[in-house]
Amino acid sequence: MSFHFPGDAPRASTRRPAEHGRRPSPGTPAHGPSRSSSPTGRRAARSRTRALLTSLFVLGLAVLPSAAAATPAAPWVVDDVRTAAALGTVRVTADTDPTASPSSSAGAVSTTLVSMSPTPVGPGDTLTVVAQIHNGTQDTLENPRATLGVNWRPVGTRSALDAWADAPTSQQVAGRMAVENLDPLGPGEDTTVTFSVAADDLNLEPGSVWGPRPLSVTVEEDGERLDVLRTFFVWGESAAPLPVKVSLLAPVTGPTLGLSATTGDAGTPGTTSVELHAVDEAIGTDRRLGRLVSATADVPDIAWVIDPAVLAAAEASADPTSHAWATELRGGTAARTVFGLRPYDPDPAAYAQVGAPLPATTTPLPGGATLDPSWRTDLTYPADDELDLRTVRTSVQSGSPLVVVRGDGLTPESSVNHTPTGLATVPTTAGAATALVADDRLTEVFTAATSVERAADEPSTADATQRLLADLAVVASERPTESRHLVVALPRSWDPDAAALSTVLGDLHEASWVDVAPVDELLASPVPDVARTPLAEAEVTEGTLPAAEMNELQRARAEISDFATIATDPAPVVQGAEPALVVPTAIAYRTLPDERTEAVDTAVKGAAMVRSAVSVVPRGLDVMLINTSGNLPVRVRNTLDQPVTVQVALRPDNGLLKVVSFPAGPVPAGAEVDFKVPVRAIGSGDVRVSVELLSVPAGTVVSPQSEFVVQVRAEWENTGTAIFAGVVALLMIGGIWRTIRRGRSPRRVAELTPATGVPGAQGGATPSGRSTGHDE
Repeated sequence: MSFHFPGDAPRASTRRPAEHGRRPSPGTPAHGPSRSSSPTGRRAARSRTRALLTSLFVLGLAVLPSAAAATPAAPWVVDDVRTAAALGTVRVTADTDPTASPSSSAGAVSTTLVSMSPTPVGPGDTLTVVAQIHNGTQDTLENPRATLGVNWRPVGTRSALDAWADAPTSQQVAGRMAVENLDPLGPGEDTTVTFSVAADDLNLEPGSVWGPRPLSVTVEEDGERLDVLRTFFVWGESAAPLPVKVSLLAPVTGPTLGLSATTGDAGTPGTTSVELHAVDEAIGTDRRLGRLVSATADVPDIAWVIDPAVLAAAEASADPTSHAWATELRGGTAARTVFGLRPYDPDPAAYAQVGAPLPATTTPLPGGATLDPSWRTDLTYPADDELDLRTVRTSVQSGSPLVVVRGDGLTPESSVNHTPTGLATVPTTAGAATALVADDRLTEVFTAATSVERAADEPSTADATQRLLADLAVVASERPTESRHLVVALPRSWDPDAAALSTVLGDLHEASWVDVAPVDELLASPVPDVARTPLAEAEVTEGTLPAAEMNELQRARAEISDFATIATDPAPVVQGAEPALVVPTAIAYRTLPDERTEAVDTAVKGAAMVRSAVSVVPRGLDVMLINTSGNLPVRVRNTLDQPVTVQVALRPDNGLLKVVSFPAGPVPAGAEVDFKVPVRAIGSGDVRVSVELLSVPAGTVVSPQSEFVVQVRAEWENTGTAIFAGVVALLMIGGIWRTIRRGRSPRRVAELTPATGVPGAQGGATPSGRSTGHDE
């Protein structure tokens, strides 16, 4: 049964209720037994009274805490719409489908707004409010009653909207307009109540101010208030102010892409590649990215902020579902503003904390895809609700002077009595940045209104829509003749419900005080001169990649950059290694720190494998040097697909060996070349020598070190020479002695001595051993 209270209904009396029964006049006996007048009787009566009071006091102590915890005291309820205060609360369910059971807290009664029409309400209209009541308690509500309340006084500020919507159940509700007695409601059951009230009965005088009014639906049983739904309706008798423009940004980012490493064959370094299967798992029809694109592909009002690596991964996938998703996404970019993030969605806060620039927009994409040239690439979309100045400076230095600021960043100062356009200039030492300042309240409500899953304390789609319309109505009323432009920047976790999104956007389009406009129109407008709270200089938020791990990636990146200088064309070497070094810095890894650490380790090892593509061929045996000088051979292998030029440097670990010079020269692609390094021995001993490959002419180390041992035996050369000289000397002495001995032999002496009686010089000598034929 329903009861309606028209606008001319009498006010509820505020006088004290009359006492029951007349007070007996003097001399007239009171009803009931007479009080004993004897002292004994009075003492007995006092004893009984004290005993009764003590019992009541003990009982009160036992009951009061539980009663206070269970049900807050209900204040005075305003019955007159002209004297109702604009305070209250909303406790609603999270279901988009109004016929589904609300996901309210266990043990509570919750009320959800299913629908409200028309918008706005004007003279001659009938305000229709449909609400769903869910009994989350374990008890049956035997006599539930729902009361519709409406306040005639408009809400003039956004803070007043918050006060009404967020107030507790115990606070005042709107003035009573209609009552519905409901059937008993069992535990876990739902019921729907519909209120229809003529606008002429709302007690709004002709010519009432245009704007939002508080509305409440109160659920009670036997006078105990169980729940209050607090929302708004817009009274539109007079002309609406100039519309407020609203632009929406939706990130199409995530999930985390992993890294995989493969071990190469002998003489061939391994490789590190980006895993793409995570994209296949995230873009199905029952997954967030699948729902996001499906719900927004035909809604060009929403600008997309896309990680191009996700799109490229879907296009390179063998899964037909991924291909279909990529095709739908490509088709949806044609009629909207699209911002292309840097590939793999690197976290700008992680780079800012170590003073490193953001990765280039030309970082190679999966499958060799290229960035659509029609996309804008000047936007940074941080993950943090509160952006710091250091991150903005890094964005500007990296070529992205347009930054999205969410949360409480750059809020207008208290002296600003209106909601300004969501643009601001942020000066930095690297230059000025333009900030797209998201309206935090609108973003929060829009996200809750359109999400697939919502918490129990978040508004329903219908309730959130009324809140959005009321909020924008207040903004429009702040400066009726001045049009402003606000931003709704949705979080990366936004998971939209297509039907809910269509409902909310449809109501926004129908509202005469709202204009859903493209973000390009906002960027073309002048930046308002409004005092805003400055951004903090530097803040490290939870989940940001630790500086130590970020520095590891930066060192690996620098080593790759140095290594590439030896190649004829360094660009392919650098770009080929870049994806693996960017993937671990993705914003999606903020919630997966352990997996991120593993990805960092894989990326650093992968960079080392890239550098090993040009390396020193290891030796199986030690090198022996027996001379005081000589050339040590070093073989260099190049497995790149292009020639390189290197310089070979030897670093002995002690002074027994001195390197004379470092030879340099080319190494063809896929070839091995021997370099001869001149050295000089200072002493003898084993020397451990480190081999480094250097760039030319910078002399930067470009490959991992290799080592071998040189057995220096410099004295062996002198010893060998001495021995050889000694042998030669001995041979010479032996030869001379032999010659001398041969010259003094008897036969030789006989031949040289003349015979007795031989004639003098003029006679010839007779040969030895022969007779002359004459006797003396």
